[in-house]
This record gives sequence, C-alpha cells and structure tokens, in this order.
Amino acid sequence: MPSPLNDLLHYETHVNRLDGEWLVLIHGAGGSTVTWKRQVPALGEVYNLLVVDLPGHGRMAERPNNEPSYSFAGIGERIWQVVDHLGLSSVHLIGVSLGTVIALAMREQRPDRVLSLVNGGAILRLSTRLKVLARSSLMLAKIIGYPAFYRLSATIMMPRRNHEASRRVFIRESRFLSTAEFRKWTDMYRGLNATLKHLFAAASDIPHLVVMGAQDHLFLDQAQRYAQQHPNDVRLEVIPRCGHVVTIEQAERFNELCLQFLARLAKR
Repeated sequence: MPSPLNDLLHYETHVNRLDGEWLVLIHGAGGSTVTWKRQVPALGEVYNLLVVDLPGHGRMAERPNNEPSYSFAGIGERIWQVVDHLGLSSVHLIGVSLGTVIALAMREQRPDRVLSLVNGGAILRLSTRLKVLARSSLMLAKIIGYPAFYRLSATIMMPRRNHEASRRVFIRESRFLSTAEFRKWTDMYRGLNATLKHLFAAASDIPHLVVMGAQDHLFLDQAQRYAQQHPNDVRLEVIPRCGHVVTIEQAERFNELCLQFLARLAKR
C-alpha cells in the first residue's frame, strides 16, 4: 500500500498480521523501494514490512524538493515520521549500504523503539584509503558530472563479474536522481567520517546483525573490527563469493540469515 500524504517520505506497507512485528527497510544512495524486491516476498511471509524511498530517490524524485542539504540524522528523523504516522511503537531496522548509516543514526535517535538492526553491506568506518577517496570524489564529481561519478563509484565498489547485477540495479535506479539531488547526497560524504567514527564507537545492547560479502573490498575489514569491538551485541556473517550489495547478489542467503536472526530474538 503506497503512502497517502505528500509531506511524508513515500512508503509502501506489506501487512502480514495486524499484531505482527514490523521491519523497516532502508535502501542506500541511488536505490529505491524497488531495491528490496528480492526481500519483500520472503520477509513479508513472517513480518509486516515498511519500505521507504529516501529523499530524491524513487517516487520521491517526482516531488518538488527545496531542502538545501541532507544529513544522516535528518533523514533518520524523516523515516521516524513515517513510523509515527503509522502508529508503530517499535520496529526492526534493516539497511543496506549507505542505508546502514541511516539505520545506526535512527537507533541513536530512538533506542527504546528499536528492537534490532540488520545491516547488509554495512558502512561502519572509513579506512585511510577511503578517506582519501571520499575527499577526491567530491572534486571528481564536479568535473565529470554526478551521474558519471555515480557509475564510476559503482564500478569501483562492485568490480567483479558476479557483482554485475548489483551494479546494474543501482545505476538504473540512480537515473531518477536529479543533478541537485546527486549533489546533496554527495555533499554528505564531507561529514561521513565524523559520523561513522561516532557511530562506530557508540555502545548499544540492541541486537545487531551485520551481513557482509567476502568480496566487499572497501568495507569488510571495518565491519570485522566493529564486530570485534562489540562482541556481545553484534553478530557478523560473511557470505562467500559476494560483493558489497548482499541483498541483491546473495538475496536468498541474506533473507535466510535475517529470518534466523529474528527468530532467535523471538525466542529470548
């Protein structure tokens, strides 16, 4: 069911049971509600689902938008507005790629309402190499144009032949973004390192599953460090022969890990 109000982020709900638990699915930069089409059937068999389009993405690209800039915390608050609109007292948060940063920000904003987190292709901290890449990317985007920069970034992030489906989906969905939207999302990279440094160190007793691809050459090392730093609350699963976007490349395995994790929580 699509969202009824224009002042909220566009969202879709998939209701399994009126008294069931809710999962909030948060896509990454360049994605949309369509990004989750491989998860909706499997997860929706057990849970109620709330799937959102982030500002400037998917159906949100059809709306006029005068926001001068974005922040991870600000986008998190907009998703909480949808949760409040639906009257949901507590939710599980599931993010992928840059959506994992938003999920972590949302956990910090309303920890009493977050039952658990599942982060696929988690972006948890930037290595020195990635800090340099992020800074240079801002200049490069202005030179070659934001759409070309996004395509190049997708290739760098997902370089192998078996990553092709993920690259294709994210490049296709990114075509909905205007140049102004690309610029606002790219500008958020300026504060990404500081945001991640804070969220990486933040302690929480909320159960957290991190699912990474063994071929995620940019972010796997930091995810392993994160799990080691928070051994009591973070469970790390690494999927062999898989790149950054685990929700597309290994959708069946990702869904299986999510359902197993959530089922264990229900038995506590």
